[in-house]
Amino acid sequence: MSLSSRPHRAPRAVPARRLLALATATAVLATGCAHAAGAHSGEPAPTVASSTGSAATSAPSATPAITGPATTGPTATEPATTAPAGPQPAGVVVTPADAAVEHNPVDPVVVRTGVGELGEVVLVPAAGGVPVPGERSADGRTWTSTDVLAFDTAYVLHWTAAAGGTTSTGTSTFSTVSAAQEVDARVNVAEGGVYGTGQILQFTFSEPVRHRDEVERAITVRGGGDRAGAFRWYSGTVLRYRPADTWEPHSEVTVSLDLLGLDVGGGMIGNHDLRRSFSIGAEHYARVDDATKTLTAYVDGEVAGTFPVTLGNPDWPSTTGRKVIMEQAPSYLFKASSLSLQPGDPHWYETFWASNVSRLTASGEFVHQALPSAMPVLGEANVSHGCVGMSAEGAKFVHDVFRPGDIVEVVGTGYPQADPDDGYGDWNIPLEHYADESWQGKW
Repeated sequence: MSLSSRPHRAPRAVPARRLLALATATAVLATGCAHAAGAHSGEPAPTVASSTGSAATSAPSATPAITGPATTGPTATEPATTAPAGPQPAGVVVTPADAAVEHNPVDPVVVRTGVGELGEVVLVPAAGGVPVPGERSADGRTWTSTDVLAFDTAYVLHWTAAAGGTTSTGTSTFSTVSAAQEVDARVNVAEGGVYGTGQILQFTFSEPVRHRDEVERAITVRGGGDRAGAFRWYSGTVLRYRPADTWEPHSEVTVSLDLLGLDVGGGMIGNHDLRRSFSIGAEHYARVDDATKTLTAYVDGEVAGTFPVTLGNPDWPSTTGRKVIMEQAPSYLFKASSLSLQPGDPHWYETFWASNVSRLTASGEFVHQALPSAMPVLGEANVSHGCVGMSAEGAKFVHDVFRPGDIVEVVGTGYPQADPDDGYGDWNIPLEHYADESWQGKW
């Protein structure tokens, strides 16, 4: 998996927040160290079409229907002058109304007549295409479309209705939700992927969500031990989910977001559903202790190795708490400029490639192989800019055995935790406070 390039914040004086990056005794790793929705409130009322008194026909008419004023329900139609005595066709009600815009594609198109029966009903894209299928009620008085319509598309509806020997014909048009009103979403797990027991689910929306509760109700998570879970909004477009405890090792998880047709607020409508199935691998956990300057790796609860490390120096101490591996790469280019460091700055370093890199924060904290100049102080002194520097053996072990979603916990540096949205620091928030965006932890 390749590591993405990410911008970094400028460093601040200790103990303020700053970017983290591994440094050696003479060089620094950084830089990269990087509801179902109904009709809209502004939509016209359903069209009520009157009889044209035309001769009976089985084909839809290309001539627009004679329509009465839009109302909130059916209205009686006047009998045609040429019609025989007896029952006349009742008003035909079409939903959505003629000339309606921003119709939710999930909401069905409905044609109803109060008396008699509907004849042929044809709904097609205005630009041409395959007619939309529909179903007729047992009494023949209602036709309902059965497929989801396309977004950002104009439609034409032709219908006929007959009663008492008189046939009515009509045509109406409408358009569906425009591209500017569509909302899509993505989730941070791949179909068929394998992740660690600490994987956080993040949903990112293309537009701000106002109806947050409805979006949460539209999400279903199954498997992974079927633990209870909670949501936390980091912004109007970013929503995360975590189980009460880490996922069950060696399990399967399926996540679903029923977004299609969902009104998320502000007239914005979801334009697709989202499904992902992925696996949880073995339980991998690493504890990095500043007191002993070691990283102890556990696999399914058993110690698998202990390795010496170097952590952040006094000016750039390593953040504490539980962090989730975000991504990994066999090598990664570190540049001092990503930390706004220039030649002459005591913390500046030459650009270099680091080996066996595992990202812990978005701002630039990693586990990786230290430079040769830092090897003599592994297990003895802290010389990095916040990263966990390791021997070649240790960095390779973490890179090869651990995976995105595994937890690396750093303790004992005396420095606060990384912000929970600087990576996936969600496990540092107690579950009872997780949904409370105002709750402040030790960061």
